[in-house]
Amino acid sequence: MQTCPTSRCTWPSYETLGVCSQCADISGHLQYACLSGSVDWIANLTGGWSAKDAYPNATMCGYFVNSTSATPVLMSGYLMEANGSAGEALVMRTLPLTTLLSKEPLYGNGSINFKHIRHTITDSLIVSSLNGSAATVYQNITPVAQECILSWCVKTLQSSYDHGEYSETITSTQVNNTGGPFPWLGQPYMDDMGGGTELAYMSDIEISGVTPDGRTFEKYGTDNDTAFAVMQALNDMFPAFVSANNTSSDLIMRYKIWKNGAAFNRYLDYNPWLAPNDVSKHMQRLAEAMTNVIRSAPSKTMLKGSAFSKETYIAVHWEWLTFPFAIMVLSLLFLVSTILRTSSEEAAGGWKTSAMPGLIYSLPQTVQKELSFSGASASSASAKKVRIRLLPNRGWRVSAVSCISPTLEGRK
Repeated sequence: MQTCPTSRCTWPSYETLGVCSQCADISGHLQYACLSGSVDWIANLTGGWSAKDAYPNATMCGYFVNSTSATPVLMSGYLMEANGSAGEALVMRTLPLTTLLSKEPLYGNGSINFKHIRHTITDSLIVSSLNGSAATVYQNITPVAQECILSWCVKTLQSSYDHGEYSETITSTQVNNTGGPFPWLGQPYMDDMGGGTELAYMSDIEISGVTPDGRTFEKYGTDNDTAFAVMQALNDMFPAFVSANNTSSDLIMRYKIWKNGAAFNRYLDYNPWLAPNDVSKHMQRLAEAMTNVIRSAPSKTMLKGSAFSKETYIAVHWEWLTFPFAIMVLSLLFLVSTILRTSSEEAAGGWKTSAMPGLIYSLPQTVQKELSFSGASASSASAKKVRIRLLPNRGWRVSAVSCISPTLEGRK
């Protein structure tokens, strides 16, 4: 488990208990045949897995596992009707390699390709028609068949965080390859409600090993009760079936086989177990999700790492500022020289920029004629003596002029 208090953090390589996945092709274990037997996969079955002895018998054509044994299992095929026509088709099937109720192993110890892995969560066959449709089933085309497992493992991770982006790389994985007895134990019992089998998972999960860089880790794992709960949760999906009445009907998925009563059927817009979807990738994503749940458990251990934050440094290249500084100094000199040049009494620039022309030429004509100076020839000294005021009820008055008559506008 990690937290990052800054914008960038790195952690040393570390180990965590997790879930790993693997898939292998088992097409060679399928044989095409037409055999009679108990039909456990059609959509309208009722009674649950405990009532499988009451399932109907019929002739089925398709691809079987254990086709030459006393208990062949149809993985992809269709029913043969009494009139010789093809009936309901089995498009996809997941088959766990331990029996659902008694947890007895199939294929020796419950595996075909992964007998060496001890702590498996599920080991199932996943078989789908070639393109996920009923048409290829009726054409007797070889289906896509894989054996996939989820197993307890220890993952070595390398993590980093940089400005909102968290990255994580799995550098190695370790599984328990040591031998041991079959972990499931089933004890039959009888009570007032009838009989049954009491199941127990007898093995604690313990994984030790050495990482590729030489670090040793010991006893990552969990107890047998937790392992039992995780494995039982996957019974909803393993086993499961997808069937269709004909090539034009919708695919129906049947799951939760362990429940008594009417079958749990569902129409799916997307089914990751059907070809051409990548079953191996889907199992990998399932393993990653389960690993993240384990890493978020209350018993997590925090890991110390290095945290970094950004610091801003400014480098000033003064030679690059020579030209703008020169422009600023020259502009200042030009401003000062302009002020000095236009401040003399002989200059007419003051009259151009003054508000006096606007005031004087806005006066009545009679007043303008009585002024003894003109705008262009007036000196600064003469201009300073002139005072113009607007008096109530008397109009404009101009001081420092020999004779000024009231404005016509000021007369009543």
